[in-house]
Amino acid sequence: MLTQPEYRATRCTRYRYRYSGCSRCAEACPHDAVELSDEGIRISASACRNCALCAAACPTEALLADNLPRIEVLKRAVKLPEVTFACAPSEFNGDEIVPCLGGLDAAMLAYLTSRGVAVTLAGTRHCAECVHGARGEARLGLHLEAVEALRGVAGGDKWAEISVPDEGETEPAKAGHDPSRRHLFRRFIGRGADQLTRPISVIEAQPVPLKAIRFAAPFSTAGRELLQILFEAEPEDHAPLPAHPALYAAQVGVRPGCTACEACARACPTGAMQIRESGTAWGLGFQFSRCVGCGVCVEVCQPHVLHFQDELKSLSKASEPVILHALGKQRCARCDRFFISPAPAEICPICEGDDADFASLFG
Repeated sequence: MLTQPEYRATRCTRYRYRYSGCSRCAEACPHDAVELSDEGIRISASACRNCALCAAACPTEALLADNLPRIEVLKRAVKLPEVTFACAPSEFNGDEIVPCLGGLDAAMLAYLTSRGVAVTLAGTRHCAECVHGARGEARLGLHLEAVEALRGVAGGDKWAEISVPDEGETEPAKAGHDPSRRHLFRRFIGRGADQLTRPISVIEAQPVPLKAIRFAAPFSTAGRELLQILFEAEPEDHAPLPAHPALYAAQVGVRPGCTACEACARACPTGAMQIRESGTAWGLGFQFSRCVGCGVCVEVCQPHVLHFQDELKSLSKASEPVILHALGKQRCARCDRFFISPAPAEICPICEGDDADFASLFG
């Protein structure tokens, strides 16, 4: 009996921010089983084939596939000198049988190969006739492309290889360390990936009611922790890592025009966007090691000043967040309370609102 991925609503950006345009899971699903709404998503039990592609596409891990428990798989695989992943529909043998090879995300593959575990991906010849079809093949290509980007920055001389059995092979061979086999998976890179990397549409400028943002405790993800382990192993003088949609990490920048509304920090599901406050100062902080690149902070920013940078430069885990924007606190001349404002002001927004209300009532 087929099961379906577990959905954890408080991790979903569509749940956290009602106007979010995120549709990664729906775009990854080859069976149209994911229904999007302002409340999050719903998975159709009758349509879902539990291929785990939606779970692999979700940077916040709002979806968990019980037939691809990534951490348990890694714990077993990392003990082997070489491991073969075989997709279940192909009926090939392997050390690990997975519902779809496209469900093996870049963090998993990079973690194994960086530790010298050679990886073979068996069953790719079956993609053309598989029920998971082109979506799984495209996502696999996207993940392999991201692994190559990580390898290039790390100077992956010690990294093991990822190989794909040639089209003519009838049975998958064990992965070796022969670099000549690396070209075998290059046919996947870029194939259909454009349909998986469409940018999230920017919401047109409009007031965001407080009810549009749902509060929930921040969390971390297993995939982000794996990436950070890889980042910490990078040499200090590493080259910048190009941002990639299959690497669930991002560095956020801010242009002039921040209104200090704090919506980004309230909507951020992982706590990467933070409000740092003292008795005299206010700051918008960013913790790179917690960011999964979900993009909800960029979506919720009404002045549209937050943006993702094109490169990831400082990859190490910092003890304190980077302050993106800072303001001094001001004291209201009327109520004597401290407040923050992007420009100098005599009275606080609350007193300004009282004045506006009084004027509307009494003229």
